[in-house]
Amino acid sequence: MDKIGGVPPLVTALIIIAFIVAAGLITWFVIYTTSLASKKAILSVEGGCYVIGNTLYMSIKNIGTLPFNGDLSVTLKGASSTYTGTYTGLALNPGQSKSIQITLDNSPSENSLSGVIEYGDATIKVSVDVIKG
Repeated sequence: MDKIGGVPPLVTALIIIAFIVAAGLITWFVIYTTSLASKKAILSVEGGCYVIGNTLYMSIKNIGTLPFNGDLSVTLKGASSTYTGTYTGLALNPGQSKSIQITLDNSPSENSLSGVIEYGDATIKVSVDVIKG
């Protein structure tokens, strides 16, 4: 019998080896980029955020794998005004949380505010309730 059009075993072996190498490279790339992304300080707001007078009360937690040492900048927007404040010298180890108070530049007249907390090259969106009393 004549064999016409069959794939030689050497070609089949080379294709299988190429697939294995490609799968290994893709796996390495995914693991490498994931580990780079997780080796940093990542801050999270725990619980609610409240403003009483012109002071913002909140709890911040470091959910990353490296310590955070730096400043927080807050910008809150209401219907008619924008309120800003800064917290300097925040130090949090991985897994550590801290309750902080940030003095805003004015007392909000609205009942709720929305805005952002900026640190380093990251931003956290927040919603804030204003407690009047």
